[in-house]
Amino acid sequence: MQLGWEWSDLSPDPSRYGRMGQTWSGAFVAYMEYIVKHEVYQGMPDAVTEDGLIQWEAPSNRKSGKYQETHARRLAWWRNKAMEIGIPPGTSQWISRVAKAIHPTGTKPCKRCGLVLELRYAYPSANLLTRVSRLPYLSSEFELSPLEHITSLVSRLYESYGANLLDDLPRLLAMSSLSIPKIRNDVDDWLSWIEDTYIPLEPMLLSPGAMSNAPDRLDGFHSFNRCCRNTADRGRHSSNLRLYVTDRRVFEHWCDGDWIAADRMMGITRTLFQRERCIYGHDGPCSADHIGPISLGFCHRPEFQALCTACNSSKNNRMSFQDVAYLRSIEQSGESVISWYAKNAWDLRKDSVVDAETALRLSKLLRDNRQNAIHLLSLIADEGHFVFLSGFLGLAYADWNVEFVNMRVESGRTLFDKVIRSPRNTRYVQLQKARRVRIGFESLFAYFEKDGRNAYLVSDLWIDQGVESVKLALKKSSSEIIGLNAAFERALGNEELKASDQFLYQVIDQLPAEEPDYFREARHHLVDTLNHVAKVLSDKWDDERYVRSSLDFPVGEI
Repeated sequence: MQLGWEWSDLSPDPSRYGRMGQTWSGAFVAYMEYIVKHEVYQGMPDAVTEDGLIQWEAPSNRKSGKYQETHARRLAWWRNKAMEIGIPPGTSQWISRVAKAIHPTGTKPCKRCGLVLELRYAYPSANLLTRVSRLPYLSSEFELSPLEHITSLVSRLYESYGANLLDDLPRLLAMSSLSIPKIRNDVDDWLSWIEDTYIPLEPMLLSPGAMSNAPDRLDGFHSFNRCCRNTADRGRHSSNLRLYVTDRRVFEHWCDGDWIAADRMMGITRTLFQRERCIYGHDGPCSADHIGPISLGFCHRPEFQALCTACNSSKNNRMSFQDVAYLRSIEQSGESVISWYAKNAWDLRKDSVVDAETALRLSKLLRDNRQNAIHLLSLIADEGHFVFLSGFLGLAYADWNVEFVNMRVESGRTLFDKVIRSPRNTRYVQLQKARRVRIGFESLFAYFEKDGRNAYLVSDLWIDQGVESVKLALKKSSSEIIGLNAAFERALGNEELKASDQFLYQVIDQLPAEEPDYFREARHHLVDTLNHVAKVLSDKWDDERYVRSSLDFPVGEI
């Protein structure tokens, strides 16, 4: 990708920018220097402050100070620029049209992570990704990302599914405001049409790499790209959405169980459950529900039940009495249903569930247990023990391909006769592991960033001693492990490496085949500490924190 600027050529000093300990991406600072010196933006009011810093942001809500009127002066600059290039001010989206028209490169790096994205509408929206995810032949292993260029996504889909994809493209890209022409069954013709016609139309099924934001930003675009805007731009993002995404990733990546098999089953049931009735007897279409919620610490299991939209929404991260009874019956058959960090909490109180109200008590208790577990993991991650923690991510499951024999749905639940596993050894396996590690650690660090999270953390001498015992055991790490921890830290934190998992999967490839003795010692202390947490929480079973009212009950449970 041609940037028109290079960080190394401009040699910026990112440490001069940012506040509260957060410096800006070096690539973004280099981009700022390129833009402020470019002829297109000459005459921009207050572009550089008296102390030599680029004044990139000019918010409209400044109440006082020397630069109080910068926003208004810049708005006048944009009006003059619009008339200069023939876009009448005051017409529909005039200022964003001007920003796109004059931009010298058509790309920009993100202020936080440095990832360079196009400014065009070239990335799949959530609606388009949903359409793709519903393709009946789509494998559960097929990665979908809102940061992948639409032409790249279509190319990968074609490589995997050939003519089926070409047949479905008119439906995938369809909009009421657009008539898609007849395009012959040739992927190159489709890619040319998408690049030359579809993207310039700025369809709602695509999103730009960065939203327009003139005159608040000097170049006319939001500082945070699509990659980071929902987590970094505190003035815009939905707190609930941020919490949901962060939480979901923590739950999915730090739970036990065969996540490859569970994902494969989820992909299969997505189509099958469309014609099933809800497990509670309601009409469909239904979605696939983990019977034991991953968000409460239950394992990834290749079994799902059909829930209608209302029941699925109301269940959220709570269990019904029926769910608890069913999970207990599965355990009695010898199958594990709960992750290591939640097992003691589950064992202490699962038999106390006798009705819908006590099922909700257990749900809340397991949520508190989960937050304590994630808190302890984050304390260990803060110390840089990435190799030890990666052992909890179930990376080995990615080494196997999974197929289900005689997969079917009976009484609203998935069944199969047996599962066949065959080894995989492809580059994609390594990338899949790298993505799991990256997202797992990113979500772990982000989980407690949000102020005001309603977390009940157990704190006593036993906990403190347990955490210290874990750290002391990990201090015995060999020089090889210490070096791998440093490589992990670089791969996870370096701005230039964040946009690619290439370096990260090279690090993962060097993980020890056998767990060192001091890892097993640390794991023992960690489990022992969480068992104590579970006991403290269990002793509060009749506390008002856990006793539920009738208003808390999901659909069909009263």
